Amino acid sequence: MGHLQFVSELREGEYVHTQLAIRKKYGIREYRNRFGKFFVLEAGDRTGSILVKYWGRDTETTEKLYEDLKEGDVIEVTGNYRKDEQTYISVDADYDSFVKLNKYDSSRFVPVSEDTENTIKDILRIIESVDDVYMSKLLELFFKNDSFLHDFEFAPGSAYGAYSYLGGLAKHTLNVTRACAALAEIYNLNRDFLITAGVLHDIGRIESYEVDTSIKMRARAKLLGHTVLSYQMVEEKMREIVDFPEDARDALLHAIIAHHSPIVDNVPQRIRTREAYILFYADMLDLSLKEFETEGEEEWSYSKKLGREIYTGSLQK
Repeated sequence: MGHLQFVSELREGEYVHTQLAIRKKYGIREYRNRFGKFFVLEAGDRTGSILVKYWGRDTETTEKLYEDLKEGDVIEVTGNYRKDEQTYISVDADYDSFVKLNKYDSSRFVPVSEDTENTIKDILRIIESVDDVYMSKLLELFFKNDSFLHDFEFAPGSAYGAYSYLGGLAKHTLNVTRACAALAEIYNLNRDFLITAGVLHDIGRIESYEVDTSIKMRARAKLLGHTVLSYQMVEEKMREIVDFPEDARDALLHAIIAHHSPIVDNVPQRIRTREAYILFYADMLDLSLKEFETEGEEEWSYSKKLGREIYTGSLQK
């Protein structure tokens, strides 16, 4: 049927052909002026989301189709791209097509970093600069394991919002680690320790998500949280290192378990060291600055995360 369009390519008034993953079902309803039913879905790909309105031919067929659909399913549709109060794709059962797919390319639906290879190289270069024997060994146990490195390279950094794409964890980790290294120099703190904390602080996110047509948090991560999973993974590797210093062990695990402490009440531990504060602020800085990366021409936008209107324009140099 020709070129499959992405959501970002759709234009008002066009007849479109696209594949979308269902994000949400809004219910099935009866027509006001005739017999039959229609339903509304929110669906999308890696470039955005849009409403799909399916106008059924008869009640029984429409109900069966709606019941057979679930969040995460992929549909291929043709229809008219329209704009009333909201933009949507109008799919008429008499003239258009609506098919649920069993085979599809999941990369169409989840964004992928285009710079992951260089990000990994930068992280490995920083790791190589660590001189402390125990910190270096700890990092090697993770990053010299090919299976782990592959999982880390393509892990998302979150299920939604900042870094919710494949490779997002690596990019966030690099930014936080660079900030930790710089702050260690400014405040004359243990650089090797802070680099290790930066690299490993979110390592549990590797086990936190499953990826198909969307990024979803696993039940274990919902119950324990990524900080606990990170703690467990790091503590397990520490036990493989003979005579790992107890004070360094406890301080590093503390920094990891407490790195969301000042802004989250239900954390296992409050921050009690300078290094843990450095890690917290490096992490918060990176996540907060992502709020300013918005598309469009508007210079002001409202940030739910920061709870205020923020300036997203560029200042003259």
